[in-house]
Amino acid sequence: WMCVMVCPFGAIVQDVENHIAVKCDLCPDRDDYACVVACPTGALFVGTKEEFEKKIKEKKAKR
Repeated sequence: WMCVMVCPFGAIVQDVENHIAVKCDLCPDRDDYACVVACPTGALFVGTKEEFEKKIKEKKAKR
């Protein structure tokens, strides 16, 4: 349950009945995703497989 305690957005909650952590609601009240914006390393991405592949190609082209 450590993720529940450390999430800076309070987005992770315990489902005690089912013994799971509910981790994502896709930020319905935002135009972006809080975790993606806050990730200090840029490691998080939300999108389609095609969008992800395009992003990887763009990063490789910058090298």
